Amino acid sequence: MYEVQSDNEKRASAAEPSVKAASKPLRPWLKMAGLVIGTAGSLTLLIGAATYQLSSILIRPRLKRLPHLKRPHLRSLMRRIGIAFEDIVIESFDRTKLYGWWMQKSADAPTVVVLHGVNNNRTSVIRASLVLRQAGFNVLVFDGRAHGDSEGRYVTYGFYERRDVETVIEWLIAEKGIDKERIGLAGESMGAAIALQVAAQLPWIRAVWADSPFASLRRVTGEYVRRVTGLPEAVISPVLWSVIRVANYRGKFDVEQVSPLALADRIKCPVFLVHGTDDDLIEVQHSENIHDALPGKKELWIVEGVTHARSARRAKREYGDRLTGFFGEHLKK
Repeated sequence: MYEVQSDNEKRASAAEPSVKAASKPLRPWLKMAGLVIGTAGSLTLLIGAATYQLSSILIRPRLKRLPHLKRPHLRSLMRRIGIAFEDIVIESFDRTKLYGWWMQKSADAPTVVVLHGVNNNRTSVIRASLVLRQAGFNVLVFDGRAHGDSEGRYVTYGFYERRDVETVIEWLIAEKGIDKERIGLAGESMGAAIALQVAAQLPWIRAVWADSPFASLRRVTGEYVRRVTGLPEAVISPVLWSVIRVANYRGKFDVEQVSPLALADRIKCPVFLVHGTDDDLIEVQHSENIHDALPGKKELWIVEGVTHARSARRAKREYGDRLTGFFGEHLKK
């Protein structure tokens, strides 16, 4: 007997070769393409996460010494050695509130504004502040934006902080009646870089003490990324580019514009630079480059065997003598 196939059976029979063909293993190049695409996607996500984390380290660093602000021992120390101080709050140009201490000698005494480094707050530069106050200077020390008790979310290393310092100085002149012609700035690390940027903008600043400043934010960021990632140079450039772009977007500023070295030729007042030979965070060449670019009176003290911003601790007496001597010479009437 003849077996009769229905139209449906004929169509199913005709489709069988295609089904069998589709069930064959994928060709090797297709497998490789899938692997490459998957790896590239994972690598992109990994680099993206690393870029965001590195930008956070730059503009939202983990803060240190916060408990020091709450403990009473510093306030007790200042009272014990006879230094009167006033808790102050200054509203900056963008309404960010800045908290600090005002230590007044007298209305006609010279004034020094002291600026701390990144991660820290006013307590990290209290030693220099007290030395200056005991030497007869008015001293204002405050927590930078996004540090200590002060408001603010992001750190911009001088892009906005420069204007904060300008606001602080305007407040001192208006509220405390200080002599505008006898104002100096002292800072360490980020604070030193900010002080240099302020002096480039305000020609009537009389003197700047800069301990361990960076020459440019882009340069020191690149050095940091190279150090912590250990990536080859071919990879560093795009990673650094991405980190800077993300930091710019999040912090609403421009990393490229934060450069004391680029502004050095505009600083007319005397500058005293301090840097340790063993500084592995900001290399001593940063201060050397700034020193070479400064057009006016300048001095560079390189302290052997000292790490980042530790000269005041390693050479206490000499540091204090040089600090007070420098401002005593240049802020006198």
